[in-house]
Amino acid sequence: MGAIASLYVVDPIFELNALWDGEFPELDSEAALSEVQDVFLNRLWNTLAAHANPDNPFTLTPCAGPDSLVNLMSQARIRGEELDAFMNGFFQDQEDFELDPDAAESLSVLEELVEMCAGIINMDPATPSSPLDLETLAENMKKMSEMAEFELNNIILICT
Repeated sequence: MGAIASLYVVDPIFELNALWDGEFPELDSEAALSEVQDVFLNRLWNTLAAHANPDNPFTLTPCAGPDSLVNLMSQARIRGEELDAFMNGFFQDQEDFELDPDAAESLSVLEELVEMCAGIINMDPATPSSPLDLETLAENMKKMSEMAEFELNNIILICT
């Protein structure tokens, strides 16, 4: 999604190749290649591009309420990786470019949320926590996810 919202012209075939670290796997037939292209370009890329419509907001991977600190840490890892992947795709290895101030603010919030996810990931799972502590952390994680979706959609709508 970050690549689609990026200010840079992005080649979907390049992005497809990047999924395999630049070494696209050998396929045994033209039909297999067509299937990969169809799934990636027609289904995934176009489905994600449809989120540029405000009536079709982008959503992050849904996570059930965690029943343990270890599960909460796992959810924080997923969320952090999603946000990191969005930003990597968005910036396209570029360092200097001008952003709309609102988009820049949204990116700053996303960076803070990634740091907050890292804080949860780095908690010691052996540290005793009460059910109330876990409930509070889970509620904070839910709020962080809602904030992330808001900021992601703000960037998508501003930049696409």
